[in-house]
Amino acid sequence: MTDINTALASAGNNGHVFFPNGNYEVAGLTASYANQTWEFARGAFLKKADGNTAAMITLSSSGLRILGGDFDCNRSGAPAAAVFVDGTDKDFTMIGATVHGGSSWGVAIDNGLVHLEGNNFYNMAYAALIWRATTKDGADYRIGPTIRNNRIDRRSGYSASAGIIMRAVGSSIRYQAAIAEGNRIFMPATGDDTYDNVGIEMTESDYCKMIDNHVEGSRIAYSFGGSSRGTVEGNTAVAVGDYMIEIASGCSNMSVAGNSGTGLSIGNPGTGGCVITSGGNGNVVVGNRIGQGFPAAVFQDPSSASASPANVIANNA
Repeated sequence: MTDINTALASAGNNGHVFFPNGNYEVAGLTASYANQTWEFARGAFLKKADGNTAAMITLSSSGLRILGGDFDCNRSGAPAAAVFVDGTDKDFTMIGATVHGGSSWGVAIDNGLVHLEGNNFYNMAYAALIWRATTKDGADYRIGPTIRNNRIDRRSGYSASAGIIMRAVGSSIRYQAAIAEGNRIFMPATGDDTYDNVGIEMTESDYCKMIDNHVEGSRIAYSFGGSSRGTVEGNTAVAVGDYMIEIASGCSNMSVAGNSGTGLSIGNPGTGGCVITSGGNGNVVVGNRIGQGFPAAVFQDPSSASASPANVIANNA
C-alpha cells in the first residue's frame, strides 16, 4: 500500500499509473487525485486484505479510469458488507476488469457519470452496479450510466438484488439517456422465489435504453418502472420465472420491440412475456416473440388496459 500510494501521489491529477504483473494486497485504496488512470498488466491481481472493512476502492476525487486488472474482494477473508467501488458525485470508468468475491455491491455510485464496458463480474452478493440519482444536476436531470458488453454471473454467491440497478431517489428527481447494451447476465433460475431477482432494472428514467442484452434465469429479465420514452429492443432471455419485460408503475410512451425469450415452463407459469401495470399509457409493444412458457405474450392490468392514450399491442407471440 505504501508503494501504491507513493505512485498515485507522484502521478497526481490527470496522471497515469501502471501496475505491473504481480499480486497486490490492498486495504483502503483511495482515488484521491482527479482524473487519474490506473492501468493493470494482464497478470496484475489485487486482493483485499483479510479483515479489512472498507470499500476496496473509495472515490474521494472524480474521474478515476480503471483499465484491466483482476480484483478479488475476498469474500471469505474480509466478509464485512463493503462495496467494491464506493463514491458520491464522482465520475468513474472501468474497462476490461474482472471483479469477484464481493460480499456486497460491486460499483455503488450516486450521481456521477459512470461507464462500465467489457468487464467480468462473478460471485457477487449484490448487483454488479447500483447507481442512483439522488440530486438533480443543477436545473437538469442526471445523465445515467453507460453499461456495455459486460458479463455478470450471479448464479454463484447470490444473496439478493438485480444484475444491474439504476434508480432515481427523491421527489421530482429523474435521470435520462442511460444505456445498457450488449450485456450478458446470468441470474439464479428461481422463478418467483426471490422478489428482486431481476436482470436489468431502470426506474424513474427518461429516454433510456435496454438494447441487445441477454439474460439467463431471473424472475424478471428487464424492468422499467415509472419511466417514459424508454427503449427495450433486441434483447433475449431464457428460463425467466415470472415475466421477461416489465413496464411498471405507470410507464408511458415506451417502445418494446424485437425482443425474444422464453419462460421456465415449470411450476408457476408466470404472468406474461411483457407486463404493463399501474395505468401505463401510450406504450408500444410490437413484434416480440416472448410468449413461450407464459400464459400470454402481453398482459395489461385493468388500469393499463383502459388507460389513455391506449397502449398499442400488436404482432406479439
